[in-house]
Amino acid sequence: MGTNIVLVFLALIIIFLLIYPKIQSWIDYYKEQRAIEFKQKTGLDFWSMYRLSAPKPYLENLIFKSAVFYFDEDNLYRIKPNEPLIKYPLSTITEARRTMIMINNRRVWKIIINQSGQQRIYKLRAYKNFSLFLEKVSENPNAIVDDRYIWGIFE
Repeated sequence: MGTNIVLVFLALIIIFLLIYPKIQSWIDYYKEQRAIEFKQKTGLDFWSMYRLSAPKPYLENLIFKSAVFYFDEDNLYRIKPNEPLIKYPLSTITEARRTMIMINNRRVWKIIINQSGQQRIYKLRAYKNFSLFLEKVSENPNAIVDDRYIWGIFE
């Protein structure tokens, strides 16, 4: 009985090792298609941008189509399905403030943009590239930017 389980386990490992290249090619194909689709929708290069807002849970994303934020060296992009792409220069961001709200262990941040006299306020959950975004915004001497971590420890 015990040897049969070991043989089945070894057979599964061998099968997985044999089909691993095929699985990897499917993953690469999916990534390429995702980048092509992103380029068609927005006209932007997917690989040169950093995602700023954390992804929504699966069911929430199906029900509520919320905006996704990306940034690059010079601009912040707001992308929402069935709406035009909105581009803000990073120099127009006047504040990036930490709020007291945490959702799924991610801090909610308030981004205030002042563009041609109009003030836009967006709230979003921090994602893995958020520290880089805060560095880019803090290059503007007029911007108010909170530190990502409290006492260097807590988000």
